[in-house]
Amino acid sequence: MKVNCIIIDDEPWALDLLEDFIKKVPYLNLVARCEGPVEAFPYFEKGEIDLVLLDIRMPDLSGTQFLKVLNKKPAVIFVTAHNEFAVEGFELDAVDYLLKPVSFDRFMAAVNKAYEFIGFRKAKTTLRKDDDFLFIKTSHKIQKIFYSDILYLEGLKDYTKIHLVDSKKPFVTLQSLKYFESRLPHEEFIRIHRSYIISLRKVDTVSRKAVLLGETELPCSEHYRNLLYSIIGEKL
Repeated sequence: MKVNCIIIDDEPWALDLLEDFIKKVPYLNLVARCEGPVEAFPYFEKGEIDLVLLDIRMPDLSGTQFLKVLNKKPAVIFVTAHNEFAVEGFELDAVDYLLKPVSFDRFMAAVNKAYEFIGFRKAKTTLRKDDDFLFIKTSHKIQKIFYSDILYLEGLKDYTKIHLVDSKKPFVTLQSLKYFESRLPHEEFIRIHRSYIISLRKVDTVSRKAVLLGETELPCSEHYRNLLYSIIGEKL
């Protein structure tokens, strides 16, 4: 999947740095670099932008003000030297928040999260309606499992436990959690931890460090937390 992105920043050195980083990531396609929001508006009107790397403090129109007036909002990574804007950025459902000067490893962590988030969005338009189940190999047989019956999946090294809503005993299969992450519909399931994928439909409560599914509480790691908040924010 190619991700069309745009950089908006009033500092040329920041534009140069981010452009250099983007060129190193195969799935990123830089559509434009702009020194201000006004210059960037035409690209968003065409509807071709998946991701924006956006400075916050700029002349005439701030990054947060710009984001609020967009009709169709892309995934957003705020890039700024002012950490006091972090809370406001996350309230606008930013995928991540980077402080200048940005290191390449921190940049990669942010764009990887954005890539996952954009994948969730695009999956909504490509998911076949009749794909509501999967088959797994377990205990020398092949088992059919409906998506609606899945509570969560638990990854344990090279195998996965699939916990169902109405079953105390999970199914165990010799497939990695990564395998199921690529197979399950992204609009219904989300990874919240290196060891857990949950059904969004079964979520009752989300706190800063945990997710509650009925009587089951699972940890939510920092790496996946912002993505989860972004998905939930779209449904508020």
